[in-house]
Amino acid sequence: MEPLLVIFNKAISEVFENKEYYIAYSIPGGVYGYFKDYTLDDNDVLKIRNKIKNLISENLDFKQEILPNEKLLRYFNESKRSDIEELLLSKPGEINEGLHLAHLNGNGELFFNHVNEHYDRLDRFRFFRFKNGFFLIADPDFFGRIMPERLELSKYLKRFDESEESMKQLGIESFAQLNDVIDNGQLPEFIKISEAYQAKRIGRIADNIVSHPLKPRIIFLSGPTSSGKTTSANRLAIELKVLGKKVLIMSLDNFYLPHSRIPFDPDTGLQNFELITALDLELFCTTIHQLLDGESIHMPKYHFDGKGAVPELNPTQITQDTYIIVEGIHGLNPDLWKNKLGIDSYRLYVSALNTLNIHDHLPLSTSDHRLIRRLVRDHLFRGYSFNETIKRWPDVMENEYHSIFPFQESAHAIFNSSLIYEIAVFAHYAPGILKAELAENEVIKEEVKRLNRILSLLKPINPNDIPPTSILREFIGGSSFTY
Repeated sequence: MEPLLVIFNKAISEVFENKEYYIAYSIPGGVYGYFKDYTLDDNDVLKIRNKIKNLISENLDFKQEILPNEKLLRYFNESKRSDIEELLLSKPGEINEGLHLAHLNGNGELFFNHVNEHYDRLDRFRFFRFKNGFFLIADPDFFGRIMPERLELSKYLKRFDESEESMKQLGIESFAQLNDVIDNGQLPEFIKISEAYQAKRIGRIADNIVSHPLKPRIIFLSGPTSSGKTTSANRLAIELKVLGKKVLIMSLDNFYLPHSRIPFDPDTGLQNFELITALDLELFCTTIHQLLDGESIHMPKYHFDGKGAVPELNPTQITQDTYIIVEGIHGLNPDLWKNKLGIDSYRLYVSALNTLNIHDHLPLSTSDHRLIRRLVRDHLFRGYSFNETIKRWPDVMENEYHSIFPFQESAHAIFNSSLIYEIAVFAHYAPGILKAELAENEVIKEEVKRLNRILSLLKPINPNDIPPTSILREFIGGSSFTY
């Protein structure tokens, strides 16, 4: 996506004069943005699209430099990019390992790694209007696989819009503005407001479940890795109990097969725990049907020792007015809820849909957000070093592409688990976890450096003020919920 953003920036400077634009958030395969105080018409879109095509056809080499803050400030002052100036000034001191400037004939952008032009891929781009803004798509295949044909009906995009609107109300849209909140002593109240926004959203979902015409007793709660599914399930259970309902929470993690039966990935040579075939689906279906039939059963429990699930000592039995929340990455996969189980269900998709931008033209991607969450959690609680987590990440992303993202629009509701302030909390943990000198190879080392550069732009937040019910506690510890 980065090379297309550089070319787009250059194209806009040539098509328009003194028109500012804002990239609001990243979506599968691209980004959504809009112009400040201006709405594109069809003629504008055609001009911009043609200019991008021309720039791509020229196969120009990007000029790229790693510069200290002082030179970056001078460059972006001259190019009138106050957003990047404010970012660099909001976090005094040199940035970890240096930042990257990439530009075409003086129209530069700030990045965290070397930008490869990849002109052979760029000519597949798409650019089109949507509502009051535009989509700039670098990977049309990914976009087409995930997003519905009628984009205006997308629940996923509506949650992004909702998050962005909340952030505008709070006055926080960028790293620089978050740094200012921390610097001005407003953080404790800001944390409380952020948590209250999220609690209100999950309360609405509980209301929708109880009033649903099908009266489903099974709630599948799913989403990609590190989306906060477990805490979301616990908080949803509380909201349902407030409405007078009984709740049983089940994790699909308890239905993992023994390690000896986990399928291997042919590319990495590692066992792929992200596949639905890593679960004992027969055991899961039997368990659900026994519970709904009112039987007293010993629930399966997985202990991460590689031996597979074992029965719990104490039996479980539910009543006819009990909701069963089933939490796991494959909850929306029709191979589970439709083709295998065959029972009416309510489906909830959870993901960290981040709309906090690094600067006006560069959003913090949802995948980076989740990777950082997972790196911290794996280090603190699962005994995995950053080397292991980063090595497994391609498998995680590949499985999400095939087995999770395509089903997100089949959910009855989408819950955004991202908290506006949380990335600065991870900046508190990063120096003790992400140590480039301990990387096993150059690929991992460069990824660690990239993430450190991102996080080093933030003033770290000490986690003391974070409430024990926060979704963030799932990744840093101190939660009042049991995992």
